Amino acid sequence: MLNQRYFIVFALLVGTFTGCASAIREDQLLTEVANMDKQEVFDRAEALYAQGDVVDARKYFSFVYDTFPNDPLGHKAALRVADTYAAKRDTASLTEARLRFRDFANRYPNDPDRDYALLMVGQTYSAKQMKPDRDLSTLHEALHAYEQMITLYPDSVYREEGEKRIGQLRDVLAEHELITAEYYFRNKRWLAAQWRIEYLKENYPDYARIEEADALLEESKRQVTEVQEKMQKIIDAKRKSIEKNKQQSAEDEKPAGDGQNSPGQ
Repeated sequence: MLNQRYFIVFALLVGTFTGCASAIREDQLLTEVANMDKQEVFDRAEALYAQGDVVDARKYFSFVYDTFPNDPLGHKAALRVADTYAAKRDTASLTEARLRFRDFANRYPNDPDRDYALLMVGQTYSAKQMKPDRDLSTLHEALHAYEQMITLYPDSVYREEGEKRIGQLRDVLAEHELITAEYYFRNKRWLAAQWRIEYLKENYPDYARIEEADALLEESKRQVTEVQEKMQKIIDAKRKSIEKNKQQSAEDEKPAGDGQNSPGQ
């Protein structure tokens, strides 16, 4: 059974989370938790979560964590609170979930579930549809989180999931480079296109459209060479014109009869 102090704590939590919820519902929750131990409260939260009632599940998970913050079950409850936010998938909820997962990873560096927390930091960054023509900063953040998890926990049960996500993110980032290169090419900025493809090939060699990238690279190089040759011809022609003008000026500046014998000699 939970003692009176825990009962009061939960009463305050319920008031915070329910806001204008009915007094009848609050009384039901208080009565229920007052006759349960911490594992039973946690199990009740899990059952609600499984039913899709993440808001009520969050109340029970929060109670376990706030009442037993140093208990292993309290740690698990903290993660499950973050899970209830991640389940909503709207921007505000994902942001809240990310903050909680990151806080858990920082607060409990030796917790056996830290690898999961790091995985979920990445998940909250990449939960939205990933498009190569959008802001990529969140994808880089997600990539960093997955890589950190794999580096720190190479034997994690989540390693395969992390590697899968990394592959997906790298494909999106490579697609961004190709799209950018194609844009530069269409606008006759061939050298810029060449640089983007070279960056793509160096950093994403396993990209599925690498043959298209190779073809664009070769065409970009051809265009760059053609422009360079044209410029060189213009430069050479200009140089010859300058030299010719110098020679003509030198001829024009010579005195009349220079180099010829004077009369009477």
